[in-house]
Amino acid sequence: MQGTVFSMGVVEDVRQVLQDFLAPELREIRGVLSAIDKRLDSQDKRLDAIEEANRVRYEAIVQRLEQIQQPFAFDKRISDLEADKRRSA
Repeated sequence: MQGTVFSMGVVEDVRQVLQDFLAPELREIRGVLSAIDKRLDSQDKRLDAIEEANRVRYEAIVQRLEQIQQPFAFDKRISDLEADKRRSA
């Protein structure tokens, strides 16, 4: 019977230590992780906005290059030169 009383006392002591020490530490860690999670979400939104802005810029550049390239029509000119060369050969 004495062993049972001793065991219960030890269990209660361990439980009290866990509640007094570990529970506040775990709450603090949970708070820190929550703050980190919010910062990561904020950074992710910021990076998504930057990615979208870069995509729009890229598409504008490609479109402008296509507009610039059209008057030169390099493919057609090269084809014409090759055709002339074959005819003269």
